[in-house]
Amino acid sequence: TGGNTIDISSIDTDTDDQTLSISGSDLTISEGNTIDISGVNTDDQALSLSGNTLTLEDGGNVDLSGYLDNTDDQALSLSGNTLTLEDGGSVDLSAFN
Repeated sequence: TGGNTIDISSIDTDTDDQTLSISGSDLTISEGNTIDISGVNTDDQALSLSGNTLTLEDGGNVDLSGYLDNTDDQALSLSGNTLTLEDGGSVDLSAFN
């Protein structure tokens, strides 16, 4: 405050501009640090669907029955250059003629 200026150009080294890369199980940052991530590879899991239940291979599931309200069952109609959705909404297609 009060109009004082501090020159920080001598400490501005752009150390935040770094690139991440991955090779095998090594995550590397461009300024020289590497992390072995081989022990954290837990995202390779299969999904299965049985009835309304979506299940993750290593545990956990989601009951999808609350999403089965058929709101996606709508008819489309075309009148001139206007494409209309049965339950509301339309698109003017005149720019594509």
